[in-house]
Amino acid sequence: MGPLGFVSAAGLRAYLAAGRAAGVDSAGALTAAGIDPRALDLPDLHVPGDRFEALIAELAERSGDPLFGLHASECLPPGVFNVLGYIALSASTLLEALAKVARYEKRVGDLGSVETRLRGNESRILWYPRCSRQPVRRHLVEAVFAGWLRYTRWLADDQALNPERVWFEHPGPDDPRQAGEYQRLFGCPVDFNQPYSALIGDRDMLARPPRRPEPHQLGPLEEHAARHLETLGIATSLSLRVRHYLQAALGGPLPDRDQVAHALRLNTRTLHRHLVAEGTGWREILDSVRLERAKARLLESRCPQAEIAADLGYADIRCFQRSFKRHTGVTPGQYRRGMDSDGE
Repeated sequence: MGPLGFVSAAGLRAYLAAGRAAGVDSAGALTAAGIDPRALDLPDLHVPGDRFEALIAELAERSGDPLFGLHASECLPPGVFNVLGYIALSASTLLEALAKVARYEKRVGDLGSVETRLRGNESRILWYPRCSRQPVRRHLVEAVFAGWLRYTRWLADDQALNPERVWFEHPGPDDPRQAGEYQRLFGCPVDFNQPYSALIGDRDMLARPPRRPEPHQLGPLEEHAARHLETLGIATSLSLRVRHYLQAALGGPLPDRDQVAHALRLNTRTLHRHLVAEGTGWREILDSVRLERAKARLLESRCPQAEIAADLGYADIRCFQRSFKRHTGVTPGQYRRGMDSDGE
């Protein structure tokens, strides 16, 4: 779909609703962004990321609201995610819900990647947007994080649920009145000009159980979402489910094969047999997940290798370095320096 990803019709309508709330003519903004307003009637519409960026820029400018993205989160009710939100309700904890949502996240959009970091008693939820264009990137980051918090409060059935801090990579507002809006929506201190954007809170928050749906709803909902993913060419295999479960657990104690099998309601032998039938195995998936995250951390941050090794569950930095070189042919330091020099 292109380097900037895509957004679904459901996600598109939410931002249009925010624009209408600010008095913006939706059809005019869509047309200016190169999107045919009639396309919104297509149930499986997927708008390319570059046109979505143009739409956000149009909506923000026409609204006259410098905090358009932040305020757009208030037009993102849980129902906007349709099947996606309700599937998460079958999880036993909010952390497991994140893993389930990761499996289906491309149903809503593919505008960035999520990372959950668990260390000690702290949890950090990060989002890396594909978009680099400002102020569109800022609007998207603020909408996503405020929307996540609103959704998590709904999922936990607790409107008083707040993170301990929020980090944003971009500068804060100059107007003190605007600064108050962040406090109103997040209910906690908000820090700007940080190394990355993240919701930061107590790890126990992610151990809380979500609200419960009617049991008879879960099977049909999962099947419906899986069919939609298949129409997009996105796999719904067991290996992908294992991969997403491990991705959600990175940053904390990594589950072993038995724990993952239990979480997926399989015994260990069945898990092994099905993975072999798909042409892969537990170790291959674990190594792949670690390698992908290591590469991203090396390129997107200046974190020390020891910190990356710990976040990825390696016994020590030497184990991390040996594994990385075995899979890539270069050390983590060489990989980081090599990519830096290519970008010069």
